Amino acid sequence: MNASPEKMLASARAVAEGRVNDVALASGSLLSMVEHLTALNLNTARAALDDTIVLQQSICAAREPRDLLAIQVGSITPALKRGFDYGKSASGIASLAQVELFKLVEAGMSQWLQGVIVTLETLNRAAPGSELAVKVLKTAVANASSAYEGASEVVKQVSEVAQANADQAAAVAVDAVSKTTSATVSLFKSAA
Repeated sequence: MNASPEKMLASARAVAEGRVNDVALASGSLLSMVEHLTALNLNTARAALDDTIVLQQSICAAREPRDLLAIQVGSITPALKRGFDYGKSASGIASLAQVELFKLVEAGMSQWLQGVIVTLETLNRAAPGSELAVKVLKTAVANASSAYEGASEVVKQVSEVAQANADQAAAVAVDAVSKTTSATVSLFKSAA
């Protein structure tokens, strides 16, 4: 069986079409993530505007300087919590985009490796006596595939641990600031 130029071109064309489809899927996925991030930004901006209006009304209604100071200090914790929630939501969107892109890359790599193996087998049939070279190349492809899978698994695990640590540290910081501002507000209210 000969590997005719027409067969090789057809194979290359199929691979190219596959890559175009992969890019289209990645573009759609990224566009969806941008839409989610835009919606998050708009909702956060609306909430911040609403909170600013309420804060300004509270400040205008304050009759004593200590009440004014208590309102201002008391606004720190909710603002910090909103910032933490925003960061966590944005991080979730970014993580989802990363997972989607990893899936696409892994699928593309798998298809590419299958194409390489098919090409090697076709060349082996076209060139009798090249079994050893084809076997060596197949082993190299299998080793590269295994190394890629191992590296991507390590990257996923490191990313998950880093995200969990960042979330925990931020929650502890928000809690500490909340306790401190609550104590400060209580101190201002009790001072006569």
